[in-house]
Amino acid sequence: MPPAAVMLYEQEKTVMKRFGIVGAGIIAAEHKKALMKRSDCIIAAVCDVVREKAEVIAEGTQARVYTDYHVMCEEVKPDAVIINLPHFLHCEATVYFLEKKTAVLVEKPMANTVSECDRMIAASEKNGAPLAVAHLQRFRPSIRALRKIVAEGRLGALCAVTDVYNCDYFQPTRPAWFLCKEQAGGGITMNYGAHGLDKLLSVTGGTIESVTAAGSNFINDCDVEACSQLLVRLSDGASAVMTYCGTKVPAAENMEFYFADGYAKLKNASELSVSRGTEEPAVVPLPDAACFEDQLDAFIRYIDGEESGITTGIYGREIIRGLEQAFGSMDIRR
Repeated sequence: MPPAAVMLYEQEKTVMKRFGIVGAGIIAAEHKKALMKRSDCIIAAVCDVVREKAEVIAEGTQARVYTDYHVMCEEVKPDAVIINLPHFLHCEATVYFLEKKTAVLVEKPMANTVSECDRMIAASEKNGAPLAVAHLQRFRPSIRALRKIVAEGRLGALCAVTDVYNCDYFQPTRPAWFLCKEQAGGGITMNYGAHGLDKLLSVTGGTIESVTAAGSNFINDCDVEACSQLLVRLSDGASAVMTYCGTKVPAAENMEFYFADGYAKLKNASELSVSRGTEEPAVVPLPDAACFEDQLDAFIRYIDGEESGITTGIYGREIIRGLEQAFGSMDIRR
């Protein structure tokens, strides 16, 4: 049998899922890499309002290029889409595809408000179309390792958590919508707080009882916060203080977990150290990360009705509920 015929035969044996990518920014390139590593997926279409950006993502694939996702959906009819649009467009685009009975993986944050999340969940339930949220960092080996430690109770009850994320948030490369409260939903709290709350809930398995916050922006006239601190109370009694700083400071990404019988620290997302009792912390070896591939695998299993570690719309709403509480209590000092 000729090689081309063999390839066609192998594809026919596998149920191929035809994916559309909506929004062709930096994250879209990572989703493309993950999709191209699978034999059961085809990138059928890429859409972006800037055609040249969509063409870059489509290069080397079978994808057709579009500047309007409505036209893309009608002509290509993808089985699933990955939505990488600005936050304020998540709800509109997600609901549209769900109403077309297309499975959706929408980038975090799920939406800007709980009411938008409710619309997305309702569309998923009404049309029987799977809805998932791309909370990528829960697929990090460090988060998975710590989740296992907590689940096994090796360090006793979790008492408190600190989360610190520092970066130069107002970089010149940021698009204008990113620094607009109405469109982005908030500043550094919305963007990195969504990650922080997900890591917290992923590790602990808990739910949010309440969130209060304080914020400031002493560096520019943007209507989003540059710095914030959140006090999160979990339903099991543990608490977390989360600090996000987007001024001119050295970059950092650290989480510390204080247990009744020990301590654990995640440093710069890739290093986990653990201490039992008062002993010196020991570094835990971690496998190489393949977060986008693992997330895609979980999404596909979710579409197929299998057990999956992907975050659902209900879970994504919980994160937005926590952030909405934070912003509801935040008086941004200037």
